[in-house]
Amino acid sequence: MRKLKGVLTGLVLVTFISAVFAKSAVEPVKVVLSEANLWGTDATFADGVYGTDGSVTFTAMYKYGGGGYTFNINGKTGINLKDYSTLEIEFDYETGAWEKPSVMPKFGVKYWGAGATFFNGGQALDWIDAESPKGTVKKSISLKGKSGKALRIGIVSNSWQWEGNGDGSNTGDDTVIIKVKSIKFVP
Repeated sequence: MRKLKGVLTGLVLVTFISAVFAKSAVEPVKVVLSEANLWGTDATFADGVYGTDGSVTFTAMYKYGGGGYTFNINGKTGINLKDYSTLEIEFDYETGAWEKPSVMPKFGVKYWGAGATFFNGGQALDWIDAESPKGTVKKSISLKGKSGKALRIGIVSNSWQWEGNGDGSNTGDDTVIIKVKSIKFVP
């Protein structure tokens, strides 16, 4: 009987240790901001410019509905959001055609799962309000309570959130230039 208790105790201990190590085996995921890892882009003026520092710069335009760039996460497999506590992002922005915008742009940090397209199925993790015509956003977004498979991630600017700038005609040559520097999931 003692041998059986010892074996059972050993099995429970090994199972517990395995579970702890399996959970801690999740590594941070830094999204590669490269043309080869690009999933989708829309509503931008010209193509994005990829920097040697691993950044991507693009111009979102009001008349095109805003714009954004999205990238695959961790190759084709994606990640399960429940395995991560925060999403760390950093990007610079500046209003292009506006001298003194009456409404500052808003940026959406979104992810996409299976079956989604750039226009449909994106889930917002956070909306960030610009506080001035030019600046840097460096933010940790809590993923607490989030679950599901995230295959793609991106930072977008939706023009309907900054309507009314420029010449006031809503036909708009208003722009916002966005330089995404880093997107990283932290366990």
